[in-house]
Amino acid sequence: MFNLKQYPKITHLVKTLAQLGLLILIWWAGALIQKGFNLPISAGVIGLLLLTAALLSGIFKLEWIKQGSDLILAELVLFFVPIVVGLIKYKTLFLTQGWQLIVAVVLGTICVMVCTAYCVFLGFKLEAKLKHNTKLKASSEHNLMQGK
Repeated sequence: MFNLKQYPKITHLVKTLAQLGLLILIWWAGALIQKGFNLPISAGVIGLLLLTAALLSGIFKLEWIKQGSDLILAELVLFFVPIVVGLIKYKTLFLTQGWQLIVAVVLGTICVMVCTAYCVFLGFKLEAKLKHNTKLKASSEHNLMQGK
C-alpha cells in the first residue's frame, strides 16, 4: 500500500502545491470581487486583504499557507524579470526621464521604510502597554486575594 509518510519529499511537494493552490484561490476570489464591484484596486491587493482578514479572524491558520508563501518569497526575484524586460523595451524613455523614475522609487522606498518603522514602533509600544496592564491587573487581583 502506498503511504506518503514514507516519501517526505513528495509529501513536502504536495503540501506546498496545495498551499500555492489555496493562495491562488484567494487571489482569484480577489479578482472576482474586483470585477464584480468594478473596484479600482488590484485583485492581488484585495486577495491580500482577504488573506489578512482570514488569518486575523482565525478562519485560516498560518500553517495552511506557510510553505507556499515561503516558496513564493524565495523565488521573488523571478517576478521582477518582466520589469527588466520593460526597461530594455523602453530604453529611450528611461534614458530621457530616468532620473524622475529613480527619484520616485527612492522617495517611495523611504516613505515605506519610515511608515513601517513607525508602525513597528507603535506595535511594540502597544505590546509593552498591554503587558504592563496585564501585570498590574494580575498584581491587583493577587493583592485582593491576599487581603491587602
